[in-house]
Amino acid sequence: MRIAEGLYRIDHVRGANAYLAETSDGLLVVDTGMPGNAEKIVEFVRGLGNEPTDVRTIAITHSDPDHVGSVGRLKALTGATVAIHADDAPVLAGTASGKRPKGLLGVAFAMLAPMMRGDQVEADVLLGDGDSVSGFRVLHTPGHTRGSITLYRDGIVFSGDALLSDSEGNARPPSKALSADYPRALQSADKVLALGYDVLLTGHGEPVFAERG
Repeated sequence: MRIAEGLYRIDHVRGANAYLAETSDGLLVVDTGMPGNAEKIVEFVRGLGNEPTDVRTIAITHSDPDHVGSVGRLKALTGATVAIHADDAPVLAGTASGKRPKGLLGVAFAMLAPMMRGDQVEADVLLGDGDSVSGFRVLHTPGHTRGSITLYRDGIVFSGDALLSDSEGNARPPSKALSADYPRALQSADKVLALGYDVLLTGHGEPVFAERG
């Protein structure tokens, strides 16, 4: 799905949304969905007239399995650098456990997580608040996970699950049941909204188009 010039949501990805952005550093993939999506992402890249090796960076908004399931396979297919916040890197690498969601939704998440988990991956780049990756600034937006991040540049905002959207492209708050620290998640959602945006690209839901504040 073409969102704007050089900006796409990758088609047919299972799990969380995955995005592709053309940058001066090559192609940037933001999140990868569940396991089994790497070949779909590569097919999408080829469909735009690019080669897999044109994907230079895979940026991960947070370490939940529906976002990182295809990171290892995609890295192997493309040779791309993997970047994630330092607080979530141990979960991606398998040296620390992820969050423990609450309620019935949390129970379902915990049961499904092993089936969604892809290969354990050692990140190449550990990100922090204020860093840059492929020309996008990093805003640390913890609460959904400790190391959740939002990426932003020129009115384009990738929020991961720090801010969600519905099927009609309206912004929605983060999930309480799936947040590691919900009060902090709400604070982070406010930080994302305060950025202003032309297009908000969430981990789940349709693109949100709005004027920058």
